[in-house]
Amino acid sequence: MRKNNPGEGTLLEHLEALRMTVWRCVAAVVVFLIPALFFSAEILRWISRVACPPELKLHYFSPFEPLFVQLNLSLVAAVIAAGPFILWQLAAFISPGLYAHEKKMLASFCGFALLLSLCGAALGFFFVIPQVMVFSLSFATAELQPMIGLSSFLKMVVWMILGFALVFELPVALLIPVRAGLLRAESLKKFRYLFVFGIFVLAALLTPPDVVSQLALGIPGWLLFETTVFFAGKMQKRAEENWNEPDDAGEGAAASGGGPDGAPEAPPRSASRGSERSRLASVSRRIRKL
Repeated sequence: MRKNNPGEGTLLEHLEALRMTVWRCVAAVVVFLIPALFFSAEILRWISRVACPPELKLHYFSPFEPLFVQLNLSLVAAVIAAGPFILWQLAAFISPGLYAHEKKMLASFCGFALLLSLCGAALGFFFVIPQVMVFSLSFATAELQPMIGLSSFLKMVVWMILGFALVFELPVALLIPVRAGLLRAESLKKFRYLFVFGIFVLAALLTPPDVVSQLALGIPGWLLFETTVFFAGKMQKRAEENWNEPDDAGEGAAASGGGPDGAPEAPPRSASRGSERSRLASVSRRIRKL
């Protein structure tokens, strides 16, 4: 029997919904994998043309290395192409248990996260990786010539793109707990030096040991953190104002004494939202006392 609230359900129903979500995501990857296999050679040539200097030639050191490289590259390209659909499926799985305002917040955060990851991946691929390859060729001499393997080159490209995309998710990772009342903007300001230090340490770990690539990741990460602190203060102030607003609709329903036949009515949506605000405010106060 269909329930009144689509967010309610048994554990088996939720597991079945999760299973269908996973299968849809896998099917999307398979759909994009088929054309990626056909165009894997062109994708590989495009990557080497953008990321490598013209005088650099890549090499392979085993008979089947180019085949495995193209298979791995096709899988990565399929996952990237199916990324928006996968994100949408995950949001659709979570959304039935959310209120209307929470669904809007989830949609905005998902779009913001996707945009930031694309910006980070583009910065890493079009700017940092070519600089890294130029830096690597600077060590070449008449006695020392570069012979860069195809597999190691592609592995470096994938990991650097992934690292830049993850670092650019810092605003989303910090704004979500701020919006939920689990993190204070004052805490971000108080421990700013630790966050900045961690950003530059992460930049040093994710990039080769040259100053240009490390600063190319560290400085944007620092600027993103400062921007996050600014918007966290605005978001926290607005959330506290919403929590402190009186719930007039809930009070009016309580004062009416129930429905027309005298039977008690279920608490309205606004009353549930008011209780949610009270819970979030209580959690926030407890965290501030820690």
